[in-house]
Amino acid sequence: MARTSTFVTGFVAGVVVAASTTAIAVTGTATGTDLDSKTTTTWLTVKVADAMGTRDTITWVPTGSFASSAEERVPRYPMTAIQGRDTKELALTAVRNEQVSAQLAIASGHDLDNVEAVVGDLTGPAGAKLSGVDTQVRFVKYVPVQRSKSEVDWSATIDQVSSGKEVSGDRNPDVVGDALEERSSVDVPAYAAQPLWFTFRVPEKARPGIYRGAVRVAADGRTQATYPLTIEVADATVPDPEDYRFFLDVWAQPETIAQAHHVKLWSDKHWKLIETYSRDLASRGQKVINTTVVDNPWHHQWSLGTRESQTATPYSSMIGWAWDGDTFSFDFARWDTYVRTARRAGLGPDIGAFSMLAFQDEEHLTYVDTRTGKTVYENVDLGGDRWREAWGAFLPAFEKHLKAKGWLENTWLSFDERPMSTMTVVKDFVHEVAPAFDHRISVAGSISTESVASNLSVDWGGIDAMTKEKVAQRRAAGKTTTFYVYGSPAHPNTLSYSPAVESRMLPWISAQRNLDGFLRWSYNSWTRDPFRQPVHIFTQGDEYLVYPGKEGPMSSIRWEQLKEGIEDYELIAELREKEPGAADSDALTGALATATRNLDGRTKDVTDIETARAAVVKALTS
Repeated sequence: MARTSTFVTGFVAGVVVAASTTAIAVTGTATGTDLDSKTTTTWLTVKVADAMGTRDTITWVPTGSFASSAEERVPRYPMTAIQGRDTKELALTAVRNEQVSAQLAIASGHDLDNVEAVVGDLTGPAGAKLSGVDTQVRFVKYVPVQRSKSEVDWSATIDQVSSGKEVSGDRNPDVVGDALEERSSVDVPAYAAQPLWFTFRVPEKARPGIYRGAVRVAADGRTQATYPLTIEVADATVPDPEDYRFFLDVWAQPETIAQAHHVKLWSDKHWKLIETYSRDLASRGQKVINTTVVDNPWHHQWSLGTRESQTATPYSSMIGWAWDGDTFSFDFARWDTYVRTARRAGLGPDIGAFSMLAFQDEEHLTYVDTRTGKTVYENVDLGGDRWREAWGAFLPAFEKHLKAKGWLENTWLSFDERPMSTMTVVKDFVHEVAPAFDHRISVAGSISTESVASNLSVDWGGIDAMTKEKVAQRRAAGKTTTFYVYGSPAHPNTLSYSPAVESRMLPWISAQRNLDGFLRWSYNSWTRDPFRQPVHIFTQGDEYLVYPGKEGPMSSIRWEQLKEGIEDYELIAELREKEPGAADSDALTGALATATRNLDGRTKDVTDIETARAAVVKALTS
């Protein structure tokens, strides 16, 4: 099949529509290159050929070990000698009811058509089987790297985040492997690497022992490599996601789902898509249904004088506010539908309500004046008469509605990075007009708000001040304590070009610090097309963890690695229950230290996680 350089001209419901051209320039923002079909420039071809050491088709195991192969991103255009070509056998360890990811990669000096992989059934003790069809094979999709720097000075730059291995190309544009595309096969241009991403799912009732099978990689209609595969299943079990102890709180945005899939906002098709995305969140054990109770809660006053949302598409309120000249009234119908839809998909039980306080902006109200039918945007003073009038009407009405639905005990008033001075005003006012919410205030932000927040996710800058002793005191009082990262720090993080091992490591950090879990501010706050323009304002990947697929979310390396880190956390929690006491055992202390001894994935030994996990499983099963 002949290939030309191909560039995107449109994007419809996750399907790339392309047209041929000859060149495209990058100035500040990423281009619309169809990165799966782009041919390499001459100098890049020479570099990749040198790294391959041959013009023949080769396959390899990234990192050299199948067990740690998913902890590393494979560059589209390898620039250094490829490691892992000598690995001839694949070996994994697992426990029951978990997923295990791994990678193989392929490249050639000529175009490859219909690259695919087949995993056969694995045979274990007494003829027990692990079905090959339970293994999902996806293809790492390369996305353009947008190098423009926003006015957000604290946001990490690509040079601070990437080791230089993850990102490759000729800046026309450079690319990074992140999305995981679901398709039966893929075509690969000459002198370009293509990773194949394997997700092995071990059944809950799998018999412990060693299972043997094979993985076959094919291209151009013939087998290119066959690898013997063993999976050793230990006598331990990860709980179902709804029973995870790990408190995951990732903020989803429904508006971008409608936009990406080209459906009308709040239409039947949109609600079905919301449920699909919610199921994906539930598969990670997401504990919170995050909702909006005001319009555009993340409105931002930028340093250049503009006032606009920090997301490319603003959030809208799920609750309708109306003013008739005398009183406020509220329509909860859409909010109720969102909560019911998310719960049906397995999310919750908690419900987060954003937000009584504006994010980085003046306090304001948005409502419909029923006398004119017009939408009014009104600035108000925090704690002022108009602010008190509006929220003094809303909170009792909200409380009454939640009681009628049976949701009051699970609903939290949620706040994002608001200082203690403003949180104190809110806390006192809530106690005055709706004391039922006194102990249901959730804050992502500074540790200074610790006394206010029964659910506190502390920012990375304050994580050291959140000592194990303080966490234990909060837990004894029934309070939840997690941590979060955003465009900072550079390491560890879940950015598009963060070393893959860092997403896996984050739950280990939570376990090592005795925290309850992890929060990330955005699951899917995409631009109109994240495959063409992957950045709105912040560092690439800060604004989303998944991509829009054809009929639902397209996963990413980061999202899969985070899931597997959460599974590791569950095993650690089981070991702590097995070995109760004030202090962790020496084996667990050593495992936690190994997993987290280097937080910078650029220089981290990627086998640290597997080594630490093996120690936990050994202690758990001995």
